[in-house]
Amino acid sequence: MSSPEQPDDEFGDLLADVGEETAKLQAFAEKMLALEKGREPPDELIQEGLTALTRLYTVKFQVGERWSPFVDDRAMPATAVMIMCTAMLRAVNVELFELGMWQAWSGA
Repeated sequence: MSSPEQPDDEFGDLLADVGEETAKLQAFAEKMLALEKGREPPDELIQEGLTALTRLYTVKFQVGERWSPFVDDRAMPATAVMIMCTAMLRAVNVELFELGMWQAWSGA
């Protein structure tokens, strides 16, 4: 396992800064808490949270941490994961085949 400051060689340079993403998540949490009760969060706010969480999880993975992205006491339906993965792959123009190849090459 690599030290927290250095990514695993196979994953290259760190893709985000933990402190920066943590600050963005704190700002996201403050905005969520400021919403009126019962009001749905705007799409942009959801995007903000997903972006920061994804980047933070990525850095943790790059430095050798391997843990489930979901808490144990809250089941995540496979359909929900497939919907999110599909949307994320489309957003960055990555095909499923490319993901499979990356997983095979990287050992992720």
